[in-house]
Amino acid sequence: MGVHELVFDFDQGQIALDALTDQLLAAGALSVAVSDRLGDNPEREQPLFGEPGSAQGLRAWPVSRLTVHLNASDDPARWWQEQSVLHPTLRDTALECRMLQDRDWVSETQRDFSPICVKDDVGRDRIWVGPSWSPMPPAFETRPRIGLSIDPGMAFGTGAHATTQLCLEAILQALDRTQVHSMLDMGTGSGILAIAAAKLGVREVVGLDIDPIAVSTARDNAERNGVCSDQLRFDSAQSVPPRCFDLVVANILAQPLRLLAPMLWSLVRPGGGLVLSGILSRQADLLIEAYCQSQPARPTLARLGEREGWVCLGVHAEC
Repeated sequence: MGVHELVFDFDQGQIALDALTDQLLAAGALSVAVSDRLGDNPEREQPLFGEPGSAQGLRAWPVSRLTVHLNASDDPARWWQEQSVLHPTLRDTALECRMLQDRDWVSETQRDFSPICVKDDVGRDRIWVGPSWSPMPPAFETRPRIGLSIDPGMAFGTGAHATTQLCLEAILQALDRTQVHSMLDMGTGSGILAIAAAKLGVREVVGLDIDPIAVSTARDNAERNGVCSDQLRFDSAQSVPPRCFDLVVANILAQPLRLLAPMLWSLVRPGGGLVLSGILSRQADLLIEAYCQSQPARPTLARLGEREGWVCLGVHAEC
């Protein structure tokens, strides 16, 4: 039958919006979503929350958009009138209302996740990443090309995001430059980077994450992609191995990466490689400085790649 969708803009602070959202849900709304009214304009869009540990100055978007879904059997005009009486701030708010028909959400979700190919330094397609419902091209079934089957789920990393692609490219660069026998993937998410490294021939790969759901998802993805546990191990980030690796990769966020600098350097063998991403371009210089101050004797991080406002930093292992 579909659902009613009510859309209105609201310029109150985020604390008021939290309370209003809870009250609308209690009043029978199926869902309430809050978004940036200016989010479709990159020049005017503003972030709502900072990264973990960063200063938080902005409490709300200049204009927030609330999208409310109601049962098809509800009377949206009557429901809105009742809420306007309970919440006077809504009385002067312009409301848009429409009926959304039932749709095949599974098919639409699948269309949003198309396969991607990652190229090496000379422009050759080396890594194919696609969901399970997309057939893998035969050319990627044997090395030097590899194919990964990764479904969208509750852990980050399907290959679609720029930071994941930058890290895959950096891993290819590292393996093409020198022998990499061991790799640590800190903040592994779906396990895509660790699985790719294993399928590219790295003999020992460890993926760690603070989220137990991510660890479980990564293990399932490794099994789906035919990577054995003798070569690739996923575990909690509380279980950091007391050893060094030829290559350490961390695709997280700038602030956690800054805080983790001493630990990440300690996990890179002397002369080994380090790859960092999840970093906005404007944050790159601060990360480079933080890692230089953490370990002055180590090589200075360089920009390995940049895409869609994100940057990948790192140092290559010595040949």
